[in-house]
Amino acid sequence: MSKEMEINVRPIFSTPLLVFTIPDHDRINKALREKILEREASRPPEADHEVVGWSSPHDMSMMEWAGKAMEDLLSPVIEVATQATEFSERAPALTSAQPRWQVVETWANVQRKGGSNAVHPHPGTFWSGVYYVDAGAISREGGCGGELQLFDPRGCLPVMLAPFLRYTVPELHDAGKSISFTPEAGKCVLFPGWLSHSVSLYKGEQPRISIAFNLDPLIEEFPDWRFTKSKS
Repeated sequence: MSKEMEINVRPIFSTPLLVFTIPDHDRINKALREKILEREASRPPEADHEVVGWSSPHDMSMMEWAGKAMEDLLSPVIEVATQATEFSERAPALTSAQPRWQVVETWANVQRKGGSNAVHPHPGTFWSGVYYVDAGAISREGGCGGELQLFDPRGCLPVMLAPFLRYTVPELHDAGKSISFTPEAGKCVLFPGWLSHSVSLYKGEQPRISIAFNLDPLIEEFPDWRFTKSKS
């Protein structure tokens, strides 16, 4: 006779995707949209084999040509990164439990009909993010493409081993696959820089405008943290 057993299912090795709305985004988006479209019309795109569309240089120059709206955008982004990160047990004794963050590069992207971004990570950075100035013709009903695609960091291994099986836990149904995030003006997403992502083919008539950025920690108390080797 079978007996009932209590099964405690714990999805492990989770990957964070932080989604939040930037305060006062209508004003910020109006200013950034104008500046970015002016820049697109007057400057050639940055050479980038991953991008089909227009992209500005991947540096800090946008902080100058896009004006104060960039400061208003990135200030809450840094606040979220601070809240979502803490020092590990391997860090030396520091004055605070959480590192502070800085934007080390940021760039604008404009995708028009036929635009896309190939699959890529952002090596060498802890947090990466995208902010949506204008979602163009994208809607939750679909049809216009342009979604942000986020790929399982385990690659295709789960579906390669057993493509006809999946776990009974709904949170694990995406094992070995990608998930889609539908852009929405005023929304921002943060994810680990090592997470591979792409932009699906955009079919809309209106421009899809986004701003990407990478964050690095500020650790003045331990300036050589990148070069500290494990004692194990």
